[in-house]
Amino acid sequence: MTAPLLTCCVTVTMDKREFISGIRAEREKLDAVLARVQPADMLHPGVAGEWSVKDVLAHLAMWGSRAVTLLFQAERGAKLQLPQSHAPDWADVNASDYASQKDRPLERVLADYHGVHAQLVKRLEGWKDDAVLFDRNRFPQLKGRSLADFVWGDSGEHDAEHRKQIEAWLKSKA
Repeated sequence: MTAPLLTCCVTVTMDKREFISGIRAEREKLDAVLARVQPADMLHPGVAGEWSVKDVLAHLAMWGSRAVTLLFQAERGAKLQLPQSHAPDWADVNASDYASQKDRPLERVLADYHGVHAQLVKRLEGWKDDAVLFDRNRFPQLKGRSLADFVWGDSGEHDAEHRKQIEAWLKSKA
């Protein structure tokens, strides 16, 4: 058995199957928490700052789509186009994403949340070269991190972070 997922990055000894399993497991945990939230309650602010559950799900879909894009670029040997931020916590990028998503209907946000995850898993399942996925030296613009590290940060790790916020919000409402 190889090492489990780490909070900041994935281990070099992990294989693609384990990596996908970790991403799926975090999404399943998040989905289990979401099952406890009534659709109308998904629109109430206060889950993550002023964000509602809907806003959090739109946020996760936006970052998941960035992971899918990075995988697409890497598969084709293109230069990775990383998001740029002027804030250490990505607040500017997140604020821009929020502004672009805040008025979208819940049904569309949920469709994107589920669709992006399905697309990410499908792209990873079709990935041909595990070495490229886990190689910390393959893409210089990632500065010593692997493509898998970035994908994990935009998917499994991100799902876990926001699941905890939603759980705390649900607990505060009880």
